[in-house]
Amino acid sequence: MLPLSDLLEMDACDAIGGNYYLPDDPEMPDFRAAAVLPDKRKDTWYPQLVEDIRAHGLRTPIWIHNGEINDGLHRIAAAQDLSIQYLPCTDEAPDDPEASARIYDFTTKTWTHRGWNKAARTG
Repeated sequence: MLPLSDLLEMDACDAIGGNYYLPDDPEMPDFRAAAVLPDKRKDTWYPQLVEDIRAHGLRTPIWIHNGEINDGLHRIAAAQDLSIQYLPCTDEAPDDPEASARIYDFTTKTWTHRGWNKAARTG
């Protein structure tokens, strides 16, 4: 578990619009999670994610690798909107690819959009 305030100050690898940004990307000057959360709230399914977390809690941890947020920015935004102060985090890649909001394929260097983990709330 990490405080929301700490997560907001971490750099985010998956920053805006489904593209994979790296900290040296000149088009993305501020990589902090706090800077990219407004964009995450624009997704059409975001209100459903907020309601799902309100009803069932945050079941999928935020994935942090090398001190950067690799997956979970939508969940961080939802947690902030719901005043959740501590979030579960992991440094291990998700075992279940459906647990991620998006999956990065290192072979094709593309993201696959999956939405949020609907299966987690049925268990």
